Amino acid sequence: MSILHKKPKGGELTQEQKDENRELSQSRVVCENAFAGVKRYDGVSTVYRNRISDFDDRLMLTAAGLWNFYLMAG
Repeated sequence: MSILHKKPKGGELTQEQKDENRELSQSRVVCENAFAGVKRYDGVSTVYRNRISDFDDRLMLTAAGLWNFYLMAG
């Protein structure tokens, strides 16, 4: 993962650095929106008693699959 370029104290970023920051920011927005979409299904953020083996992994995969389906359908 890349880190955004910081403006030096008393200086400015080059246009190339600004462009790189913009590209990274755009890709981060896509990822953050995907995480928010998965969390909308509430199962991944809710506290539950896990008595089934690998239940949390299956729940996350199901929520991610539903979110991907939502994106493809819309």
